[in-house]
Amino acid sequence: MTVFFEVTLFSTGLITREQHKLQNSKLVPAHLKEHSAVILNCSYTFITFVGNGVFAALPGYYCFVCYCMKQFLLHFKLKSEVLTARQDYQRILEIYKEMNETMIMMDNFLTLPIFISVFIILAGLFWYGYSFAFPPNVSYEADIFVSMGFLQYFVLLLITLTPAAAANQAAAMAREIVLSLPVWFPNQYSIIKLHVRRKFMHKTALTLWKIYRIDKSLLIRSIGSLISYGILVGTLGSVQNSNNEN
Repeated sequence: MTVFFEVTLFSTGLITREQHKLQNSKLVPAHLKEHSAVILNCSYTFITFVGNGVFAALPGYYCFVCYCMKQFLLHFKLKSEVLTARQDYQRILEIYKEMNETMIMMDNFLTLPIFISVFIILAGLFWYGYSFAFPPNVSYEADIFVSMGFLQYFVLLLITLTPAAAANQAAAMAREIVLSLPVWFPNQYSIIKLHVRRKFMHKTALTLWKIYRIDKSLLIRSIGSLISYGILVGTLGSVQNSNNEN
């Protein structure tokens, strides 16, 4: 995505226009104008690759970790069926305890960075979306650049929230398996139920700064909020322009 963003930046001619402005500027010394093309190209390339690369690293890492956690939880479901057939409930509880502690540690470590990352992504989506919906009539190339920026931030939002929502769904399934264990072991019903109530009644889930539980509806609500605020800001801008004209 970063490479495609860089290609779009060069192919749309935006950098060429910036170079032309730099050449004609009276504020830039003459000896710097000779190397303006190289300086500008290197600056844009550095900002695009380093900035976008570093910024996309956290969502990419979070996506990978959430995918691994989801696979572990799905494997736990298959493993629990085998252990239930063997009447080994203790091993089921041990495995679930380890996975539960791992998910809690993961959420404690990443919840704040992911919250900040999602906040920045939503801000970027709002800016690019507003610029696309209410363009300042600059150029066709600028519209392409804005569209690519919107697409990039939207992909980052998807790879951040979707895997986490899937991991939470798998965690809820694993919790249901543990809560139903007393039914599968009637001879140990009281012991298992007491153990489960003491240690596994709390719902474990990946969150955004311990405030929002990540699920599929959060993605829809986020997009809906962006659209609502965009319409509100656009309406206020139109009203203000009308008042200025009058």
